[in-house]
Amino acid sequence: MKKHNFRRALIATIAAISITAVFSVKPVHADTVNTDPQVQATNYQMKIHLNTRKNKLTEKVTIDVANNSQNTLHQLLVRNIAAGVLKYDNQHRSKKNKNLKTTVTSITDENNKKLNFKEADQQSSIYVNLPQDLKPGEKTKVTINVITDVPYRADRFGYQPVMGGKVYNLSFCFPYLSDYRNNHWLFHPYSDEGENRNSAVTNYHVSFYAPKSYTVAASGDHTTNKAGKTTIEAKQMRDLAIVCSNRFKVSHAQADGIKINNFYFASKNGAKYNQLAKQCAVDSFHLFNKQFGKYPYKQLDMTEAVFEPSAGGMEYPGLIMISDEGFLGKKPKYYELIQDVSHEIAHQWFFGTLGTDEYTEPWLDEGMAEYFEDFDYNNHDSKSIRMVRNELLKTSNKKVRKALKKTSIKTNIKLSKETLDKVAKYSMKKRHYINYAMNEFPKNSGGEGIVDYEMAPIFYNALRYYMGEKKFYAAMKDYCQTYQFKQPTGRDFLNMIKKYDDSAKVQKVIDNFIDPQYLR
Repeated sequence: MKKHNFRRALIATIAAISITAVFSVKPVHADTVNTDPQVQATNYQMKIHLNTRKNKLTEKVTIDVANNSQNTLHQLLVRNIAAGVLKYDNQHRSKKNKNLKTTVTSITDENNKKLNFKEADQQSSIYVNLPQDLKPGEKTKVTINVITDVPYRADRFGYQPVMGGKVYNLSFCFPYLSDYRNNHWLFHPYSDEGENRNSAVTNYHVSFYAPKSYTVAASGDHTTNKAGKTTIEAKQMRDLAIVCSNRFKVSHAQADGIKINNFYFASKNGAKYNQLAKQCAVDSFHLFNKQFGKYPYKQLDMTEAVFEPSAGGMEYPGLIMISDEGFLGKKPKYYELIQDVSHEIAHQWFFGTLGTDEYTEPWLDEGMAEYFEDFDYNNHDSKSIRMVRNELLKTSNKKVRKALKKTSIKTNIKLSKETLDKVAKYSMKKRHYINYAMNEFPKNSGGEGIVDYEMAPIFYNALRYYMGEKKFYAAMKDYCQTYQFKQPTGRDFLNMIKKYDDSAKVQKVIDNFIDPQYLR
């Protein structure tokens, strides 16, 4: 997720953070870390109906489960995180969201026999009793039938009116198998401020039904017939999102053989939004494909989203939601738009292909996406950067126009890189840990907004400076390719860094930012 309300001056943020104790992080060999779950959902077969009159989802989700552990299982844990979302919306968005609910109507086995289940954690955890023990090496299937209200909310799960129609963002609303590792089920509560995902890659086979006037975007490959049925094949993805609207227009672009599908609204500023968002996506793919290795999917869907002001976007494998950033109104925010797009495309690697735990180690996904957007994309000359500059020269006030005319993009990039080098050196004067889970941020730390969106990028910037760019980017590419489609941890990342530079100066950077007490 891209957030706006936490952007601060970097050096001021560094200076505000208190000194804490220093510990060395001892490297753990990568081959000792098992990045695959012990019990895995190998396939999801889903039939989803969207009722746009009642704003309800009716879902039938069949999960193929493989027990790769050494344990015999009596139960499965299925997560219905929509319960956590709706509880939050009932409490904090009650004006237009009263008595919202998600109801599991039945759960059956592969022989269509009803299974007993128990809901816990405010209905977001469903413990399913198996008809017979699932022994090591065995497989089974369970089918969950659920009806879920779609909240009225400008967010990743919700619907909003737009230009006389509606747009539905459908995510965090599909049941899924919980992660099972170290011989127990691993799950996290819903977090409205961040994410709680920690899922292995799987294959989704989805039939999605909406009124035929709705245009559908989704993770993976998809086609829609004249009757309104969309068939989705999302292979080797760790999450699924669907967005649909009866006001979408669709435009396309190509980058390194990747098809970019931009779903946008034909507002007064819609043409500019479409052009700038697509170009930024092209520029971001050109840059990140070189740095991390090729994006592994054939296409990416981008959807214009009606979000609250604090949110700039949301990421899923193969799909990103991007805030309209004022383009639906009279004051489009050109710079914010390219920040959102580049950030969410960086997430296609950091969470998309590298499935780090977003709840316990958000510094590994949000921190990296923010770094490569803010410190990397922004410091490369590109068509999208030039497009924003040209728009600002036409629309901004006299002071801004005068400042822009004084310096070229090349000069600005040079000055920015010099500043980042100074920030890297300055950041070593104080110790400020970043590797906290969503529920572990110390008081006065600023929470996720400061720690993951500002301090974590400063950590990666310090690694870049003290390792040197050649070693740093080689380590990043190796990390992305080694753990593609896996679930690496903070230890795995640090081991990769030390593989390329095990010097005392790099160890000092790690000691300055990483608290071993919270290292996973």
